[in-house]
Amino acid sequence: QNMSQYKASMERMNCNDSDDKQSVHDQQQEGKDDSYPVIALFTPDDSIEIHPTQKNNYGSSSLPPLPPSPIIGLLERHASFLLMPTIPLLWCILLLCTLDRQSILSSWAMPLLGIGSATLANAVPVGGGIVFVPILSLFFGDMHNIQLGASFAVATMTFGNGVFGLLSWLRKDPWALYDAWYVIPYAVFPAWVGATIGIMRPLMSPDRCRELFAVFAIVVAGLVWRGIRSWRTNVSKSRGGGGGNNNVVFTLSDCHDDIVNDDDGSSSAEESTKRQQQSTSPVIIASTCSFLAGIILVAHIGIGNAMTTFLVSTYVWKLPPKSGVVVSIVVGGWTSVVPFLLHLMVLRDVPIGLWVMGLPGVYLGARIAPIVHERMGIENVLMAFVLFLLGTAGLMVTT
Repeated sequence: QNMSQYKASMERMNCNDSDDKQSVHDQQQEGKDDSYPVIALFTPDDSIEIHPTQKNNYGSSSLPPLPPSPIIGLLERHASFLLMPTIPLLWCILLLCTLDRQSILSSWAMPLLGIGSATLANAVPVGGGIVFVPILSLFFGDMHNIQLGASFAVATMTFGNGVFGLLSWLRKDPWALYDAWYVIPYAVFPAWVGATIGIMRPLMSPDRCRELFAVFAIVVAGLVWRGIRSWRTNVSKSRGGGGGNNNVVFTLSDCHDDIVNDDDGSSSAEESTKRQQQSTSPVIIASTCSFLAGIILVAHIGIGNAMTTFLVSTYVWKLPPKSGVVVSIVVGGWTSVVPFLLHLMVLRDVPIGLWVMGLPGVYLGARIAPIVHERMGIENVLMAFVLFLLGTAGLMVTT
């Protein structure tokens, strides 16, 4: 009898345990149990996978923002397929339609230039144009021909940053872009207006453009050097606290140290961001800076709005460093679209052969940049970049 009572008791316990597990499973599927938060993510084959909720860039455990438009959501779902094999196949078609054998052989160095520029451009939010402009001027033996490098820079950045960079980040971490999507219109549209005015009615002579490029190169070198020193300091603090180098991220700014997470997992940065979106002051400052960058920098030397956007995102919009870098990469590419079309269709000064041959290097450089940074060390890469910028500035001023 005791044995029968024991078996009956065990059966009731098993039944209750099964009911509890089913209840928890149902709550997970409905997303109602706070201890098991879930979100639905669309995979490239349009099936649905359930993943634990991850924290966004502000440290919040809330659900991530939805894609800002159906087109961006579609690009996110098919980013991997577009990067491989769609884009390489399109480039092969473009190569066959635009270049002959002699043009290809004479431009053999352009893929190497694309790899180098993309590797540097993915280390700091400045764009590969800062490498293209002086190298192409030296390649043609005329340091005064800034317009050639500028037209090539906007043509390359349109696809390197605006397409390759966008798809890479949509595949890697779309939330970093979605969190800061509201910044993009105030960075792109004013720059388009300014660049159009500056290209059609230049404000500077070629000599002044060379001096402007030299000044911009020195400013970027100073910012990168400041970032290197800050990174060294953070690494020392991490080692002193028992951590390692892997958790220390290189950034040009440290203005977000005041973001502190609350006990419930929420961050005060979310409320700050909402206030920034609703305020008109950041909109005016961001639009003005983008317009000036377009009419002065982009129109005359082909670069500048990516770095301008990063600084505005960091110090005006108060974005986290990662979101600031992602937004600056995308904005740098999209800002170049209108200048590229003007140089291609109106001024007709885009070196098509060099541009087509440089695209695979940019594509490959963007994909191998993380490996290069890891093998060589981000500090060594950036130190070489600083020396290159200072040398370029010296050439622009003395020749």
